[in-house]
Amino acid sequence: MLIGIISAMDEELEAYLEVLEEKSSRVFSRTTFHRGFLHGHEVVLVRSGVGKVNAAICAQMLINLYDVTRIIYTGVAGGVNPALKVLDIVISRDSMQHDIDASQLGFSRGQIPFSDLHIFESDIMLGEIAQEAARSAGLPFHVGRVLSGDQFISDSARVKDLHETLGGDCVEMEGAAVAQVCAMNSVPHLIIRTISDRADEEAAVSFSEVLHAASINSFQLVSGMLKLLPVESRNYLAYIKDSIRTIPDFPKQGIMFRDVSTLFRDKLALKYAVQLLFSRYSGSHIDIVAGIESRGFITGSLLAEKLGAGFVLIRKPGKLPSKTISESYTLEYGTETLEVHEDAITPGQRVLIVDDLIATGGTAVAASKLVRRLGGEVVSCSFIVDLPDLGGKSRLLEEGFHVDTLIEFEGE
Repeated sequence: MLIGIISAMDEELEAYLEVLEEKSSRVFSRTTFHRGFLHGHEVVLVRSGVGKVNAAICAQMLINLYDVTRIIYTGVAGGVNPALKVLDIVISRDSMQHDIDASQLGFSRGQIPFSDLHIFESDIMLGEIAQEAARSAGLPFHVGRVLSGDQFISDSARVKDLHETLGGDCVEMEGAAVAQVCAMNSVPHLIIRTISDRADEEAAVSFSEVLHAASINSFQLVSGMLKLLPVESRNYLAYIKDSIRTIPDFPKQGIMFRDVSTLFRDKLALKYAVQLLFSRYSGSHIDIVAGIESRGFITGSLLAEKLGAGFVLIRKPGKLPSKTISESYTLEYGTETLEVHEDAITPGQRVLIVDDLIATGGTAVAASKLVRRLGGEVVSCSFIVDLPDLGGKSRLLEEGFHVDTLIEFEGE
């Protein structure tokens, strides 16, 4: 699982090369690629040089020659958001190319003509990890929009336009070009920029004075990210699976109980699980997340907050204080009933049902029927763990419900 790290200038690359282990270098198309290990991760480092064309070429070579699984672009930028200070870090939420303007042909500013390529969203998971790394290192950061263009901006009027018209937070010459390449190749990416100047009339002087310090800030943040990422060949899902404890013969003989409490206590595993679920539903216009008692309350409430949705409790009998409706069901070791407040969901609301795992599917089917009885639309039933040997997913599908799971424990 190779990670590509691109810097625009030598100053930004030197800090990485000093700590790169098992280093080897190769030259392609006049560009030197350095391969080695940082904090247990195999990485490929490259200096792109200045400008969108150089950056795009490097990104495509990383993908074609090394088959990298994600790309991080790191460096410095001019601040166009008045709230940002020199040496603050911008972690990209998204990016766009401010110097593309075919508005006279009817295209939005920044949109590449005759295409849907316009605003490039950064990888949500990488962004979350970058924020965690920044907090741990005490680095000031802002999550926002990176604007790229083959121009050195040093004019206050341009700065105001880039911030107010395009919603930019910082401006540089490469990031969005890398983002476009990543988007076209379905490779996750993140742009990390340390503010070196205010992109105004004093930009050239400020840029030279703080370049070294800004480069070190970017290096510290990326280094911290690598410490938080699952190491080597383990991906996010493998990390989550490894965090779940298996307890045999609980709650009765013959049952292999998958204990997600060990996942919840591992802050990275919990972050990865919630973020992966969020990435799957962020564009689904969820109105309500319904969590099933009791472990569904944990991931469900965290997911609802990230989705900007409301949260509803689906509970066992006698736990809800107001008037309820109920639904009974069978599960792998008995019979149960679920209840929900009769005013918890209004007709037409889009509902995501969340629980920790799916076994026979009885709990999820009952919860889904409760939602439908209240007039809600069940968008999906989402679980961290799937126990496919017990047939829960098939049961839900037969009942006409969509099912989404992160990991399986088949045959274990």
